[in-house]
Amino acid sequence: MMMTRLSRIGLPVLFIGAILLQGCGYQPLYATRSDGSSVTQDLASVSVEAQSTRVGQLVRNEIVRSIRPAGGAAPDRYVLKLAAKGDSQTLVDTSDTVHRRLAYNLTTDFQLIDISSRQPVFSGRAFSRVPYDRLNASFTNVQARVSAEEQAAQQVGQEVRLRVAAFLAGS
Repeated sequence: MMMTRLSRIGLPVLFIGAILLQGCGYQPLYATRSDGSSVTQDLASVSVEAQSTRVGQLVRNEIVRSIRPAGGAAPDRYVLKLAAKGDSQTLVDTSDTVHRRLAYNLTTDFQLIDISSRQPVFSGRAFSRVPYDRLNASFTNVQARVSAEEQAAQQVGQEVRLRVAAFLAGS
């Protein structure tokens, strides 16, 4: 009884919502445009500058993996410059020092530069915070920190890729 009433009300509302979205010019980010191009092709024309730090290289690897899959590179039109900085912050410190809760904070400034004009066309900052535990076992502590760095780099890399894709879709 409840389901039929909900479907009688919900379906027309969903249909009207779809019509309104179509009328406002909404287009999915990764859809093929009317001229046959797509954001995926635009992203493949972005090269990512090499990094000198481990965490910077992790962020770079995440971006490259998602915008330039194997065999998907296009001629370079843009260069993406990254500046990644990470640090740990203590969140909880018990008096017996057996257990501590920390957070790995990663901030990455990025700049998309048009190769032909050598001018920045888009810039921003991405941030991630990944909590982890520190115990009385040195190997466990090292692995927890490394895992937090990798997870933060993955999150930041995905955010940078999404923001660059949104910019390229609108330009």
